[in-house]
Amino acid sequence: MKPIYFDFTVKDLDSAKTFFEHVFKWRFDRFPMPYDYYRIQAGAEGELGIDGGIGAIADTPTAKGRPLTQVTIPVPSVDDCISLIEEAGGRVIEPKMAIPGIGWFAACAEPGGLLFGIMEADAEAR
Repeated sequence: MKPIYFDFTVKDLDSAKTFFEHVFKWRFDRFPMPYDYYRIQAGAEGELGIDGGIGAIADTPTAKGRPLTQVTIPVPSVDDCISLIEEAGGRVIEPKMAIPGIGWFAACAEPGGLLFGIMEADAEAR
């Protein structure tokens, strides 16, 4: 399964947004979360690649105080994928949670600790 999304977790959100906007001409749109989070349009509509998001370290416990890049992989079922991850020696870092209108998300790690996200599309997720 091909990654569908990336997340940047940064120390200074405003500075990082300004940087990426200047260097790559990315556009940022506020996403309705209980903290500052922005969706990133990383290129023109229809251009190859994936879009992402950006938020602050203070709002991301998995960052443990450090900048972080995390990719998200689409799965048919977060619950089934979590079972496979644990069976293969990985672990769940942030449990399954709803992202309203988008789907179900969980942050996981492979046995060596590399973080990644899994996402089950579900427009009814609440």
